[in-house]
Amino acid sequence: MPLPEPRLDDRRFQDIVNEAKSLIPRYCPEWTDHNVSDPGVTMIELFAWMTDLLLYRLNRVPEKNYIRFMDLIGLRLQGATPARAPITFWLSAAQPGPVTIPRGTEVATVRTGEQAAITFSTNEDLTIVPPSVRLAWTSPDEQNFTDQTPKLDLASELFDAFQRRPQPGDALYLGFAENLSQHTLALNIDCRVEGIGVDPRDPPLVWEAWCGEVKTWVRAELERDETGGLNQAGTVVLHLPREMAVRTLSKQRAYWLRVRLVAVRPKQPPYSASPRINTIKATAIGGTAWATHSTLVRNEFLGRSAGTPGQVFRASNTPILARQDGEAVEVQNENGDWISWQEVESAAASGPNDRHYVLDSVSGEVQFGPAIRQPNGSERAYGATPPKGQQIRFGRYRFGGGLSGNVGANTLTVLKSSIPYVARVNNRAQAAGGLDQESLEAAKLRAPQMLRTRSRAVTAEDFEYLAREASQSVARARCIQARTDGSDAPPPGTVEVLIVPAVTGRVTPQTLQPPPELIEEVRRYLDERRLLGTNLVVDSPAYVGMAVEAVVVVHRHASADRVRAQVAERLGSYVDPLGGGPEGLGWPFGRDLYLSEVLTIIQSVAGVEYVQDATLYQVDLRTGQARAAGQRISLAQDALLLSYDHRITVKVGP
Repeated sequence: MPLPEPRLDDRRFQDIVNEAKSLIPRYCPEWTDHNVSDPGVTMIELFAWMTDLLLYRLNRVPEKNYIRFMDLIGLRLQGATPARAPITFWLSAAQPGPVTIPRGTEVATVRTGEQAAITFSTNEDLTIVPPSVRLAWTSPDEQNFTDQTPKLDLASELFDAFQRRPQPGDALYLGFAENLSQHTLALNIDCRVEGIGVDPRDPPLVWEAWCGEVKTWVRAELERDETGGLNQAGTVVLHLPREMAVRTLSKQRAYWLRVRLVAVRPKQPPYSASPRINTIKATAIGGTAWATHSTLVRNEFLGRSAGTPGQVFRASNTPILARQDGEAVEVQNENGDWISWQEVESAAASGPNDRHYVLDSVSGEVQFGPAIRQPNGSERAYGATPPKGQQIRFGRYRFGGGLSGNVGANTLTVLKSSIPYVARVNNRAQAAGGLDQESLEAAKLRAPQMLRTRSRAVTAEDFEYLAREASQSVARARCIQARTDGSDAPPPGTVEVLIVPAVTGRVTPQTLQPPPELIEEVRRYLDERRLLGTNLVVDSPAYVGMAVEAVVVVHRHASADRVRAQVAERLGSYVDPLGGGPEGLGWPFGRDLYLSEVLTIIQSVAGVEYVQDATLYQVDLRTGQARAAGQRISLAQDALLLSYDHRITVKVGP
């Protein structure tokens, strides 16, 4: 049990009043009227009220001591976390040469009378290059290819995109000479109406690009398809994924994009014949770069050095975001040059000649090393002191973050500085991941665990706690144990830590992928605290999609739309990686899902009489392919469930 909290004085208002009244006969025996109507009793109650206020403040001393103890052990409030969003830059027209969007390009929301503009800045350079189609192949199985490239240049030649009788798995492959990662690609396709029977608004097609980091085909986001599933001349606009890579197919190296025929869903019309293609022309009409909720400040003057140890300066803008390369405090030397100093977590290990400083991201305080008197009477400097009179500035830093950055889709539409050939910008998806700075109550909960680990990662629990300690953007962490048998766990000597980011908006496979900056921040934090000889791997869990197709019979007076919506909502909440599971703490790693659980959830919805039929599907979130899972979905120890697309049919009972 927790230790009882002592109360320095446990008397209450009425206790003080009763104690004062009990002393009246001893010190003033002539006073005999002790009723509340007596003016003397009124004075007693007044002073008792004032004393009660003093006792309340006195009893807060243990809490203040606790906070001071947290400060002594080095526990600091975690700063705000900035939201991230993919920003698409649309070109005014296709360009003959590369167009570069430099890192740090700022975009913002529209400023209104009630709310200031929210600014995002890009994290990386984005270069949009003109694409060239080198190869066009068709294949039924990704093994045997038919070269259709010569026919692309002949206006009179048409070729079948798939087999004469199309089958799932048939695909048309396009090989590019250029790396088109994160490009917005427009494919002008001249087609003939041959694929009769397919619904042009919902063709059974997926567009995919080969990505080297995951070594698999990753779905490209379809902006629009004017061809109606390759059945008429028109333009297909695609947003290509990150990390496209060269792959060798049939001895030809290229960056590959393909359109693949998938199995039709129930009641989805299939192709009765293969579409026929005449020409394909590719142009780049834009590109996407990740941006962070932040505002960049350059060369902010902090003050002049007094030449004394332990000086403190303060930045004008807070909270300051995690520093990137080139973001540091600078001190001017005698020649007028600006010298970058190094930020350290603590000055305890700094020597007299080390140009170190400590930065508090929440308050913006920049503190140089102090000088402390030693037991022998001498003073030791924990870090160098800037020379007297020298100017000190923050060469570059970014501030921002917080929940305000979680703006909706298509709200970042203002380009703060014009870029040649860029017509407009927008964020196709909502910004996510923004969190306010940590509260004091949350920091108190971390203190016992901080003492337990002593900033050393030894056990699996240590790694999981320190991964969450590294950033408040980490919602969950899981340390995978080394294998001792033939399982798929990491080998001995390797520690694999899986992190789930905090998601404030809609939970999707994209928002559940931790950004590279977060993975690197956690890896660096754990690397400083791991045991020597331990190989550390920080990654994202594998997510397995779960879909349910069910026929539900409801009571005669129940609303079919309400039941359908509530069933889908409860199924999604139950397998939520952040707040689902039997205990509501997030779906447990490696825990299987049983069909009986699904039936229980559906029947718990008000108005449901019984479940007539239900099928559980396991979905590959990369390709969208689903297969019947039978009685359960089995998960590996590094996997989590995620709700996909549920199809609930509601029937009204007799």
